[in-house]
Amino acid sequence: MNKNISKLFLVLTVASVVLVLFAASVPAITSSDCEDLIGCKKKICEIEKQIEISQKTGNKQKTDGLRKALNNVKENCTDKGLKDDLVEEIKVVKEEIVEYESDLREAKEYGTKEKVLKYQNKIREEKSKIKSLENELSKLDQVKPTSPVN
Repeated sequence: MNKNISKLFLVLTVASVVLVLFAASVPAITSSDCEDLIGCKKKICEIEKQIEISQKTGNKQKTDGLRKALNNVKENCTDKGLKDDLVEEIKVVKEEIVEYESDLREAKEYGTKEKVLKYQNKIREEKSKIKSLENELSKLDQVKPTSPVN
């Protein structure tokens, strides 16, 4: 009986390790093939890669949802629409930075070192996010405007 439990535990441990390693590699799989693409084509490629992965793992619900998302992107995605979304997201992140800076000033005046560090980190993260969004936007600016991808 104890040998069976030990064998089962070993099998479960190995299966868990394999699953963790696979899950860690999924983002690399999805981004590496689509990395050179821009705009709607990149978005379509990334969703298609996610569909492949969800099919391989047997996740039918996720596959169905991704197929709906893919059809939606193919019907409605435009590079201009993506640009507009990025500009709006940058605006929102900048507003969040203003709020965090206000919170930081207050924390410096009345708070603890922990709160000061917390808001400094949040500001740093948001500024990094803006750089990433602006980089994505500059890539889109190099693309000629397109209509929805069909």
